[in-house]
Amino acid sequence: MLKKNFIGIVYAAFISILIGITAMLLITGTLNRPFSVYVWNAGYSLCLGLPLFANGYLFHWFEKRYIDWINKPVKSVAAALSIHFGYSSVVIFIVNWFWFVVVLDQELRNFWASNTSMIISEYIIFVIVAAIIYAISFFRAWRSEVTQSEEIKREALSLKYQVLQNQVNPHFLFNSLNVLGSLIDIDSEKAKEFTRELSLFYRDVLHYKDQDIISLKEEIAFVKKYIYLQQIRFGEALEVEIIANENIRGRVIPLSLQALVENAVKHNEISKANPLKIVIAITDDYELIVENNIQSKKVLEPGSGTGLKNLASRYEFLTGKKVNISENNRYFRVILPLIVLDGK
Repeated sequence: MLKKNFIGIVYAAFISILIGITAMLLITGTLNRPFSVYVWNAGYSLCLGLPLFANGYLFHWFEKRYIDWINKPVKSVAAALSIHFGYSSVVIFIVNWFWFVVVLDQELRNFWASNTSMIISEYIIFVIVAAIIYAISFFRAWRSEVTQSEEIKREALSLKYQVLQNQVNPHFLFNSLNVLGSLIDIDSEKAKEFTRELSLFYRDVLHYKDQDIISLKEEIAFVKKYIYLQQIRFGEALEVEIIANENIRGRVIPLSLQALVENAVKHNEISKANPLKIVIAITDDYELIVENNIQSKKVLEPGSGTGLKNLASRYEFLTGKKVNISENNRYFRVILPLIVLDGK
């Protein structure tokens, strides 16, 4: 890091001196000048150039806090110009005052009249340098946005495949068939109903896997099928309460609510002595809350551990809001921001 900074300073110093010599050539029309003039020019150029190049470091700090080229381009340009213009004005004035008034003992009243053209040329250089910095900053932001977008698309495809794979995995299917086998001997009508619901469940999985977003109503209807199948398996040991405001018309990523319920079932012990209680709530603030009490399994089912992370990334990409995940020794809670289209 120190080596990189040192190289940057040397590079800035070289460019500053080169610009100073070029300016002297343009103003005087010759390079046939005494050595002392070159020394004075180099000192002046370094005092002016290095702080102006340091403007880039100041902008880098400022950019992280106040610049958003993609979402707020006009505001960002105004803020960037303000910080650059203010900083550069201070540097240009102080350096010129020091060299011409203090070093060369020029009278202050003659300072502006005799140095106006030089100061204007320095502001032109400032504009060029600022334009380069802005262009580099905007390109980086644009490239980051494109990269993030492509990454989200890849994660979306990965999650779609993962959700489909999870629903048809041997464990879920094996447990469902075991339940079905038991019902055939005990209650044939219930077995027929279970078979029908299982068929509808898999049909919906195949239907929704190719959609980017669906209505909240569709997602709730789908998760109820999943809950029904799990409650046949666990009986009263699995308690699920859905508190939904039917007037809310937000949308969700397909199978996301089901994935959160499945996550709770997968990672917690479920028994009559220790029932798993899941609450699904939709608030008026367009938030979807899934909460369950924690009673972790001693031996967890295998999983990649990336499903929830990918789901959170997709919601943040679509809504601009972060998914809130919290837990303590009593409960685990996930809050998803609903997707609102055209104010609906």
